[in-house]
Amino acid sequence: MRKLVTSLLAILLAFNTWAQEKKITGKITDGETKLPVAGATVTVKGTQIATQTGPDGSYSLSIPNQNAILNITYVGMETQEVQVGNRSNLSVALLHSTTNLNEVVITGYSAEKKKDITGAVSVVKMKDVASIPTGNVMSTLQGRVPGVNIISDGTPGGVGTSVAIRGITTINNNTPLYVVDGVQTRANIATLLNANDVESIQILKDAASASIYGTQAANGVIIITTKKASRHQTKVDFDAQFTAQTFHTGIAMLNAQQWGDVYWKAYQNDGVQPRHDLYGSGLTPVIPEYIDLKKTIRSGNTNWADEVYQTSLQQNYNVGVSRGGENGSSTFSLNYFDQNGLIKNTNFTRINVRFNSDYSFLKNHLRIGENINISKWKEKLKPAGIEELTIAQHPLIPVYDINGGYAGPTQGLGDKPNPIRLLNEAKDNRNDQWRIFGNMYFEAEPLKNLVFRSNFGLNYRTGFYSTFSPKWQEGDRTVDKNSLTTRNDNDREWIWSNTLAYNVNLNKHSINALAGTEAKETTSEWLEANREDYLIQALDYRYLSAGGGKQTNGGLASRTAVTSYFGKVNYAFNNRYLLSGTVRRDASSRFGKNNNAGVFPAVSAGWQVSEENFLKNVDFISSLKLRASWGQNGNDLLDNEATYTKYVTSLVLAGYDLSGINQGVIPSGIIKDRTGSPNVKWEVTTQTNFGMDLSILNNRLALTLDYYLKDTKDMLIDRPYIAIMGEGGYMAYNGASMKNNGIEGVITWRDRINSKLSYDVSFTATAYKNKITSLPEDIYYTWGGGNGRDQTIVGQPFGSWMGYKTNGLYRTQDELGDGINQPGKGLGRIRYVDVNGDKIINDNDRVWLGSDQPKFIGGLNVGLTYKSFDFAFFLNGMVRDAWNNSKYYTDFFQLWTGNHGTALLNAWDPTTNFNSSIPALTAVNRNDEGRGSDYFIESGSYVKLKNIQLGYTLPRNLSDKLKMRNMRVYLQGQDLFTITKYSGADPEALGYLYPIPRTFTFGFNFGF
Repeated sequence: MRKLVTSLLAILLAFNTWAQEKKITGKITDGETKLPVAGATVTVKGTQIATQTGPDGSYSLSIPNQNAILNITYVGMETQEVQVGNRSNLSVALLHSTTNLNEVVITGYSAEKKKDITGAVSVVKMKDVASIPTGNVMSTLQGRVPGVNIISDGTPGGVGTSVAIRGITTINNNTPLYVVDGVQTRANIATLLNANDVESIQILKDAASASIYGTQAANGVIIITTKKASRHQTKVDFDAQFTAQTFHTGIAMLNAQQWGDVYWKAYQNDGVQPRHDLYGSGLTPVIPEYIDLKKTIRSGNTNWADEVYQTSLQQNYNVGVSRGGENGSSTFSLNYFDQNGLIKNTNFTRINVRFNSDYSFLKNHLRIGENINISKWKEKLKPAGIEELTIAQHPLIPVYDINGGYAGPTQGLGDKPNPIRLLNEAKDNRNDQWRIFGNMYFEAEPLKNLVFRSNFGLNYRTGFYSTFSPKWQEGDRTVDKNSLTTRNDNDREWIWSNTLAYNVNLNKHSINALAGTEAKETTSEWLEANREDYLIQALDYRYLSAGGGKQTNGGLASRTAVTSYFGKVNYAFNNRYLLSGTVRRDASSRFGKNNNAGVFPAVSAGWQVSEENFLKNVDFISSLKLRASWGQNGNDLLDNEATYTKYVTSLVLAGYDLSGINQGVIPSGIIKDRTGSPNVKWEVTTQTNFGMDLSILNNRLALTLDYYLKDTKDMLIDRPYIAIMGEGGYMAYNGASMKNNGIEGVITWRDRINSKLSYDVSFTATAYKNKITSLPEDIYYTWGGGNGRDQTIVGQPFGSWMGYKTNGLYRTQDELGDGINQPGKGLGRIRYVDVNGDKIINDNDRVWLGSDQPKFIGGLNVGLTYKSFDFAFFLNGMVRDAWNNSKYYTDFFQLWTGNHGTALLNAWDPTTNFNSSIPALTAVNRNDEGRGSDYFIESGSYVKLKNIQLGYTLPRNLSDKLKMRNMRVYLQGQDLFTITKYSGADPEALGYLYPIPRTFTFGFNFGF
């Protein structure tokens, strides 16, 4: 009997084992082409059991029981879940998906399915751009999102990156609002987030999608969602990047001998025998052995760009650990980012620690969680204006004299300081900051579909700055005085929001409602001190107490507060007709007592045309949605003290000899600085949007198109005043208006050639126009560059240039006899246009010449995957005009005694270079050619190979043997070539900005 029982138990145990665990095989194919899908991920839902399909699309894995559900995913295709049941072979055909209509998108205090969104919202998954080496996650989106213009210079850490959504909305601060895991901020994202921590970015572009943020949303809203742990999975991920950056955007400048040759030619053209303090007075210029009387500075032939710029290195390491359970999950990440700048001695170093967790109780009716990000960063900043100084400094000046000291300019070589001295003196200046950013939230669901959420966010930053100005000597110039300036500052911002959401579905009706309140307070405070006369200049003595001379100090604080109420209702009928309404009321301490509160409404509608019966059987169309919206947003980025009358203490303006004895110390007095206005209110932007989302050919081709109108009114400006009004004449008031209108779109094609090769191509395009539409009468002809008489910027784009039109050069005597009275005109000189026809070239001939606002922005992204290899490249470009201010140095010898561009070697000459467009060389500016004219305006259009990348992912069978979840290595290049007619340094970053580097990156990542 005992043996029988034992045998029965063994049989039951074996049966139970078979019932609890069995092997499942199958094949994953493309539902359209019927080809096998290699690299698809097959996971047993709720477990860590997973595998990937082989080259023939087949898979094999063990499942715990027949109730197991397989989750099959592949990039570019719809995720499918299938219950195994009693099958041992299970094959699945995946459907293409480029629209991801069921994807959940965060749109402000709530989440919506992408297919139900009626506003203009762009979504970027960070996995598509995560490997781009940058300190600022926003720069990875450059050219990839229609309607968003991102300008990034080469400043280490990406702290110089700026973002504009749908053009320039205001003459004041145009910065969009960032919302990171529900916490609102306008902090520099480069100092806040590590790009590896970002899961997705949503850009709310129209008023309907952004109006839930009311008075902060006129410039658009960017919602950033960080990574969270996946349920029932434990992951460890490591990423590393090593990047070399090179300088490639220099302007060709004259060497020492060329400078002398150009000098001689200029004076010869003027009919004067050339003579120079250093180059001599012979028939040709002669470079001397020394350039100073003491004979301590040998003549140089310095390429200052080679001295100032360097090949720099960048390192980026990230480790992340995440664990998800049945009732909670947690994620931890640590990032180290270190970037040396192209400019010597500049650097950005950042350490980021992020932790988030969420837990549920009472059968998921109660949920709590938090997101905490701590970042510490250090900057070594460049001396102001070093980029311009690099092209302006004379090549005859060497870096050092014969004694190892700094060389400097002498007679006839200008007065610019030695750039290397400036860089070396600033290398030990400190700029250390750290930030705590995050939130805690509580959610309760007392009734089905009724959710209460309370969210408290904090953004705290503190910084310490130490700047030392040492004694210095260069050439024959000496400054025998030093000083130290230190500054402590801190910002604290807290925001508390409470929302109540209710969702209900009644037959064909679906209603989502949200109501909420919010309170926010921002405070800032700084304290600064300066001391002079440091006997010892060593780094260890650069503290205030070590100085022995004059001391000064100062400090200020500010505070703003906002209280808000808001509500939103989304309604859908039969999954076809969509309607959404939003309203928000904000009361802010920034505004006058007469206009303390503002109300911002919005409404939007959508029509899922593809759900109609007349299109349901049209196989050609996968989905079609039409959208329309109208709404108002506000902009509160104004002077905190605009409503207050301000007084300042001043010795110069208000000091008075009360004793009347004309000796001793004169006490400072108080003077009225500006007059407050109780009527100041926020700017209001009204926006109308019409959009379409179309997907055809089994979702292989997708198109999103939007047209918008933006009208901003009540922009805050300072009223000018004449001196006879006395003190306190400045006063802020609302009085200017601006309009933007534009069209934007993105078209994507994604397909598979066979089981080994797939590809996708996407093209983004943006075109818009901007103009000032109204100004107050008292500044109608003066504000924004008007001539004060009859030319106003009204009707012109913001930032327009006013100046003279030109018509080439005077090349013949017949042309000189045109009857135009142009003082200083002559052969080879710029020919200015007599616009008003009075035969005189003067200020009355100045007209509007345009602006550098983009007329078109585009981007082309191509990706290919072959077996385990992936290849991608990205082109972006822009159509616009550009004011090339470097022509002041490169094209006109007479305007400056420092260096000039090699373009002068091609200057106009009646016998050797008759067709040149560069004015003839001269040493005297008789024709006033430094005046603003369209000679300085060029095409600033360009196309750049912004990114190219080749990667290899270890096949799943090999990574499994190594006990790894995944492993990928890649090589990448950025800014490799530019197609442009622009003659300045870089058409992307106009002016004298920190140059954009050419970068080469090796990176790898792996996970367990």
